[in-house]
Amino acid sequence: MTNPKIQDARASSREGEENEYLLGTHAEEYARLGFQHRVWGATTFELWEQAGFAPRQRLLDVGCGPGFASVDLAYLVGREGKVLAADASARFLKHVEHVKRALDLPQIETWLGDVEDFAPPAASFDGAFARWLLCFVPHPERVIANVARALRPGGTFAVFDYYRYGSMTLSPRSRALERLAEAVEESWRRAGGDLDVGGRLPHLFAESGLEVRHVKNVVRTARPGSSLWRWPDLFFSTYAPKLVEMGLLTPDERDAFLREWRERSNDPDAFFSTPPNYAIVGVKR
Repeated sequence: MTNPKIQDARASSREGEENEYLLGTHAEEYARLGFQHRVWGATTFELWEQAGFAPRQRLLDVGCGPGFASVDLAYLVGREGKVLAADASARFLKHVEHVKRALDLPQIETWLGDVEDFAPPAASFDGAFARWLLCFVPHPERVIANVARALRPGGTFAVFDYYRYGSMTLSPRSRALERLAEAVEESWRRAGGDLDVGGRLPHLFAESGLEVRHVKNVVRTARPGSSLWRWPDLFFSTYAPKLVEMGLLTPDERDAFLREWRERSNDPDAFFSTPPNYAIVGVKR
């Protein structure tokens, strides 16, 4: 790859100018993202199979974060392939570079910058992947258009993202969870994101010359004590206090939710249904 925008994240990082994403890049978030990748691993690999990702391909990991998916993609494509990991966070890309060296994965390269400006060479990649990225960006259509341009004809873009986030459920019904979900959605809107972006994807794909090959509605159900139950537990415990700091949740509302969540976590008859996601694959015409 010869695009001058592809760069070693270490050389691009400058102290005090970190472009953090909404949930932060601190150690707790590293751990949460790593756990999240494992909990959703089977779903992710199924999507990659639908996209036809294979050895020796050149793939994009757009909004790669600390690179958990990038590493798996690097093993998938092998040393004869390439994975370009792109993200706006220098801290995250430093981690990608560290893991690349530690695991001896020279097929991984990094790109640091706003993913809405991500413009790799035209028709230079076989596939691209973005998971829970488009819900964060103000202009998802720009990201999709840039990725579509970078794909060769027949290349695929695999996206996994939320729609109707507030329809997640806790059974028995929890008004406290519904209130928290409203606050989460508002925090995303204020940051320029959209937790209902999944419903717009087929239209946005078509606008960029991507034909939808596969779309699947993904909702999973968790029981207390399971690994999937731990996934929202980690998010709620760290993000509920931030919602109070943002003025989107009162301390009483936060405490009511966390108290109820603890109670349900000890109730063997409770269950949690995740926010809906679309797993979608578009093919470049």
